[in-house]
Amino acid sequence: MDYYIGIDVGTSKTKSVLFDARFIQREVASVANQTLSPAPGHQEQQMEVLWQNVVSTLKTLAASPLLAGGTLRGIGLAGQGEGVWLSDAEGKPVRDALLWSDTRSAASIRELSHSPALEETLFEACGSRLLPCNSSLQLRWLQQHQPGALTQAQWFFFAKDWIRFRLTGQAHLEKTDAGTSLLDLHHGALSEDVMQRLGIDSLRPLFPPLLAPHDLAGELSQQAAALTGLPAGTPVAAGALDVSACALGIGAVHDGDVFTLLGTTCCTGIVCDDLARVSRKTRFVSHAWQNQFLNLFAMQSGTPNLDWAISHLAADRSFSDLGAEISALSPGSGGVFYQPYLNGERAPFYSPVARAGFFGISQSTTNAHLLRAVFEGLAWAITDVLSDYPAGGDLYLAGGGAASSFWLQIIADCTGRRVIVSPQSEPGARGAAILAAMALGERVTVDSMQPVDRVTWLPDARSHTQYQRLFPIFRQLREQLLPVWQARDDALTQLAQDSADL
Repeated sequence: MDYYIGIDVGTSKTKSVLFDARFIQREVASVANQTLSPAPGHQEQQMEVLWQNVVSTLKTLAASPLLAGGTLRGIGLAGQGEGVWLSDAEGKPVRDALLWSDTRSAASIRELSHSPALEETLFEACGSRLLPCNSSLQLRWLQQHQPGALTQAQWFFFAKDWIRFRLTGQAHLEKTDAGTSLLDLHHGALSEDVMQRLGIDSLRPLFPPLLAPHDLAGELSQQAAALTGLPAGTPVAAGALDVSACALGIGAVHDGDVFTLLGTTCCTGIVCDDLARVSRKTRFVSHAWQNQFLNLFAMQSGTPNLDWAISHLAADRSFSDLGAEISALSPGSGGVFYQPYLNGERAPFYSPVARAGFFGISQSTTNAHLLRAVFEGLAWAITDVLSDYPAGGDLYLAGGGAASSFWLQIIADCTGRRVIVSPQSEPGARGAAILAAMALGERVTVDSMQPVDRVTWLPDARSHTQYQRLFPIFRQLREQLLPVWQARDDALTQLAQDSADL
């Protein structure tokens, strides 16, 4: 039997997944990644550690009895977007990678915001407003504060592009990743406006050639084969930005399809055939499927809100017990609202100083109410980003959070949409495997890529009505808290300065 491997280089985990020729998931190897925070607002990963994680997962698949009795046709990659991954000519890192969650460039945004026309110009070209996650702004920060790292570097990469370089020895960028803040998406080339108006034009030599997601990027090198146990010469596809690969992997490829990835960012996307319907409140990126785009709402913090709440409020209860307790409560959590902004927010509004919090606690509030409020807060955040789009319709859900049936029901009830979930747990890796097949010239149709055995959750009409009545309060809270969050940050900054002066 023929097989494909999809590698998903995520923020919290690295996964390599074996798929058969029908793109059915057969085996998963996963390793946790570590994120470093050397200073407030700084989020980094050690590149060599990440490479070893990839090698480890590939070695696990190489030892699979399935591969022993079959043929590995190709490898594809998906990965966390944005950030800055710098290496020398041989692929050795020159510094730890800056992640998409790094906010050190926020000061640059305050400086650049004095020119309102600039942000609009950049949005028209590359689909992104000025956000700390943008690789363009992070490169600008490095140029201003750590120019030595750029001088030492031969190549600038995104996460999966650097891993692919280590696998093949061939240096390339890929268009869905580069399209997050560096490309003119109308023409598929580096944006002159971005490079010149942000003052990073001198960094052009760091950018390797561009490939489309389904392009063949190279072959597994002898060195990488020896490390992983996989056959040397195995074709490797360019791959795609994780959200673009996930949309492909769950079958969200029709104009108007809506999906949310219930992971670190709880990213919501709307598929569109052209750029004419792009919302001014969002950003847009290229889809991994040919000639399509994604209206993208990537929250700053998704499931980390659940991680925090469960670790502090669940008192070591099992997830099944927790689900039963939360499901027994009525929609609205007894009037408690949760704002899911642990580390600022970037969609559908931008505020690096926004923070999470509860509103409406009373003497009758229990831990179960608080826990349900956190799940509802994230569901309302998804509802928030979809508020400018037609109601109803299907909502494709994937990611680690899709394993929580009670949360899926809350999302269906909040949004009023039928929720569709694939039983295959690794949609990003699945999308990468599909791209590997396409790179080899295999005919992949819309029907053949649709996951089998999908499960649906229908919204409960009564619960949806209750959520509709409460949603305006959630929206009003985040709008009126904007100046409060800023005042809080200003006060804390001044307190820190006062302490430093003592």
